Amino acid sequence: MSKVYNLKKAAWYATENITKVAFGLVSVIVVARMFGPENLGKLSYIQALSATVSFLVVLGLDHIVVRDTAKDPRNFSYLLTVFVMQTLGWVIYSLAVYAVLLISSEGHVDYDIFVIYIAVSLTTYFARATVLRLYFQAINQPRKLGESALISRFVALAYLAIAIWMDLEYYWVILFIPVQAAIQFLLLLGAFLRSAEPSLFKGVRLDLDRAKILLREAIPLIGSSILFPIFMQADILIISHLLDKTSVGIYSSAAKLVMQLVFLGHIITMTFYLSLSNLYFDKNENFDDFIRGLTIILIVISLALSSGVSIFSDDIIYMLYGDKYQGAGDVLSISVWCWVFIFPAALYSRLLIIKGLGKYEFIKSAVVAVFSVSMNFLLIPKFGIEGAAVVSVLSYFMADFLLYMFFKETRGIFFYGCYGFWNIFIRPKQAYSLAMYTLGTKS
Repeated sequence: MSKVYNLKKAAWYATENITKVAFGLVSVIVVARMFGPENLGKLSYIQALSATVSFLVVLGLDHIVVRDTAKDPRNFSYLLTVFVMQTLGWVIYSLAVYAVLLISSEGHVDYDIFVIYIAVSLTTYFARATVLRLYFQAINQPRKLGESALISRFVALAYLAIAIWMDLEYYWVILFIPVQAAIQFLLLLGAFLRSAEPSLFKGVRLDLDRAKILLREAIPLIGSSILFPIFMQADILIISHLLDKTSVGIYSSAAKLVMQLVFLGHIITMTFYLSLSNLYFDKNENFDDFIRGLTIILIVISLALSSGVSIFSDDIIYMLYGDKYQGAGDVLSISVWCWVFIFPAALYSRLLIIKGLGKYEFIKSAVVAVFSVSMNFLLIPKFGIEGAAVVSVLSYFMADFLLYMFFKETRGIFFYGCYGFWNIFIRPKQAYSLAMYTLGTKS
């Protein structure tokens, strides 16, 4: 019964995230096929620039909010405080992105670039600067997320179809992305207001003291948020600097496919998040076995997907993008091995927050950011976009596995990963037993 219960939750988390993948693929494919690598390069450049300053919006609070709300879901003053903090952060973020665009364009931002900037900025706000998604994750109601995703993406795709039928310019076509984000936010807001008792809203206020406490706790996570996008987006920004927009478009066509499936690690982790939290805070003796089993599940799924996509990478690129994107298949066949480290990272990051070890997110991001930037400048001139793909895999290997070994407080996470790989390849029966134990755990 517990397995069926967990699978139902996973299915609703999957509904939101699978439709997110489909939606993301449609956006990439439409721009790539209809408007060519150069225009895809423009969109990818602004998205990469946006990602590097998105820490101003998130403020390192996502995992903290899920943790705190899971403990006290009726503290609406807390949710209001976070909402206001992230909204103010978004205003600063928007100004920062536009300032960089002004500087890079020598004081004149082209009209199409400005429209793309508006689209990306609004998408960031409705997707990241609100606490509603985090609230429903924390109280373990993925159905609300799944339903809002289905409706909002259906409406956005209808806009996309109309825009294409009207033969609008590509920068008007891609406005379907913020349309989706805005509609999903409104749907979640309605679900939140309907589910909460009106009496609970009495006395809700902005808690400045709590805001200060949150910012102090989030400082290392903010630092990590500053550095993490550097090694995530350094490849695209450096390719844009060293090569050309067409190379950016070809590389990002493969890189975006890889990032679309990162959600799987998130889905699996969030499905079992309440069990994880309860086992840890109750000091349950089965906590380690639960984590080992969950790690094994994440690694097995990542290995299976990485192998399949790597083998058929050329066919996937041709089917999705056509023959204009020759070379993207090679990038994809390398980049997909990031999943082996990214999927378990969804679990590891939440373990750090639960254990109060958020400072290590900053430390490992600092180390890997330096590694990523330096290696990209070294390898891209010699090996082109394939060199950037290799650096991407190595960066995730360091950030989400190797560096945990070097700190006493995080070494246990490193051993969870080692234990997972060891059992999968050496003791598959033990791996299967642990995975079944985790699947059978009731939240």
